Order: sequence, then C-alpha cells, then structure tokens
Amino acid sequence: MAGCGESRAEWLAVRRQLLACLLLLTGCSEPASGPEHLTEYLDRLSTVTGVTLPHANPTSSSLELPRDDGHAAPSASQIDLIDFLSLSGCELQINLGRRNTQLGRTASPSQRLLLDLEFLELAPACINLISERGDTALADTLQQVSVQRRQALPSAVVLAVHRGPEWRQFWEPPAALGLYPDQTSSQVVESLTRLSALTRNWLGDDWRADNREFELLLSDLRGGDGGALLYASDLISRDLGRANQMLDEARAQAPFCPYGAPTERSKILERTVQRFFINTLQPWLVKIRRRKELLLSSTQQLDAPFESALDAGYRRWSVQRDRTLERPATLIREHVLQIQRTLSHCSAG
Repeated sequence: MAGCGESRAEWLAVRRQLLACLLLLTGCSEPASGPEHLTEYLDRLSTVTGVTLPHANPTSSSLELPRDDGHAAPSASQIDLIDFLSLSGCELQINLGRRNTQLGRTASPSQRLLLDLEFLELAPACINLISERGDTALADTLQQVSVQRRQALPSAVVLAVHRGPEWRQFWEPPAALGLYPDQTSSQVVESLTRLSALTRNWLGDDWRADNREFELLLSDLRGGDGGALLYASDLISRDLGRANQMLDEARAQAPFCPYGAPTERSKILERTVQRFFINTLQPWLVKIRRRKELLLSSTQQLDAPFESALDAGYRRWSVQRDRTLERPATLIREHVLQIQRTLSHCSAG
C-alpha cells in the first residue's frame, strides 16, 4: 500500500511539474498579432456558416510607390557661366562655388534643393549690390535665374521629398506585420508635420532652411510605417470582404432562424462574433484606424501643395493609397450590417 501511495504521490508531482511547464510556455509565448486574429475569425466563421473560406487574393501591387516618370535633375542654367570675380562681396558667390564643384554637380536632390533655397535667399541682396555697381547686365542675369529657380522650386521639392529614397522607404511594405501598430510612435507624425510646414513656407517665399534639420526630417521617414499601414489596410479589406461573402452564401443556403426564434446555429454565430470579432479582432481594427487618421492626414498635407508638380504616376498611386487606407472603415460597417442581416429574424423567444 505504501508503494502505491508513493507512486501516486510521484505521479501527482510529475503532473504538477508538467502543468507548471505548460503555464510557463503559455506565459512566454508571443501574443497573437492582428493578422492572426483576423485569420482565426475567418476560420471560425467558415466553420459556423458551413461555407468554404473564399480564396484570398494576393496583396495588391498598386500599393508600391511607382518609379518617377516625370522628373529629372535640373539642367545647368546660365548662372553657371557667371564670372565669380564679378560677384565679389556677394554671399551668393559661395553658393555658386559649391554648386559648381564636382560634389555639387553630383549632389543628391535634397542637397540641390538646399542650394536652391540658399540661392533664392541670397540673390536679392546680391542683385542690389551688383546694380549699385552699375553692372545691369549681370544684375538682370541674376534676376532671371532667380525667377527660374523660384519657378522650379516645387519640382525640386518633389524630387527631394516625394521622390526621394526616404519617402520610398516610408511606403515600403513589410514582409510581415508582426504586432503592428503596437511598436509605432508619434515621432514620424511629428516629422511629417514639420516637413509639411517647411515645404509650404518655401512655396510662400520663406526660403530659410536648416540643412541639418531637413536631412534629419528626411531620415525620420525611413523608419516610418506608411507601408505597414497600407499592408494592414489592404489585408483587412480583403479578409472582411471574404467574411461578407461567406455570410451572403450562408443566408442563401439556409436561414439561421427559419421560424423566427434563435437556433443553436444562430447562437453559435453570435458567440463567434462576440468572442472573435468584437472582443479579439475589434481592438486591433481600432488601432489601425487611429494610426490611419494620424498618417493619412499628415501625408495628404505634405502632398497637397505640390499637386501640379507631382508626376502622373505618383498622383495615380496617391489616389489608390488614400482609397486603400479609407476602405477598411467601409468594410467594417458592411460586415456589421451583414451580421445583422444574418441574425435579423432571430428574435428572442
């Protein structure tokens, strides 16, 4: 008997150890991501409705920012031919000197933009000085080039910002969403807001620019989550569209409450919706909506003043981008209506 008691005690101890290990493993596992919650909800809905889960289309290739099809680096103008010696006493001489070095001729669009802004800021004082010296021809040349730089400024901003590598990386879709958007911060939104304010000022003839600040703002875009937000929005729209399709087919096949009273099938559907859509999936959908409200308004503010300078490919993409980001709200509303239609005849009885 004692032997049996000892064996049972050992077995209970082992059982407790196994349960402890299981709890530890469960506690250490990573929390489920939004896409995982979405997949689980679709699987549950397919089981409850008895409808095969519709085929999932791949992520739309139109989400990727297209290559520039309408801009090139500005060609050399007559300003490059100005005799530097004639500009002695002008700060503008230093600007032109930097532009005409090998480094200046191969500068990135963002650096060329900064040189253009500096030129526009320094040109008026130099034109006045040259005019006072009596060199009207050189003053007129400087004036003409200043007008050209001002007219080309929107395109220069587009090349540096909207068509720059940082903006492309901002909209680059990730390989996977992980726990997005839990890892995001307000930094990129603040940088977008500041960048939008700066570029609008430049179009309003306030050409002041802090080179370091501008480059840091562009650098912040590299860590932005525009591509992740697009990816998540497209995924939500696609999969809720599939969910709506299943509910449509389920109603067509057989009503959930044929006699106007709740059935076991309708009760299971209600529990599934409550647990896997409302309680589990909805919090993630709300986070995506809030992130969309922050990023979409910021990016639209950055784009708006440069509509005429943006190439056709970018404009088409931006329209598709905005639609993709706005579409989940429509699909969520449609899904709620689909659930209500499916259970509309299931009055309590």
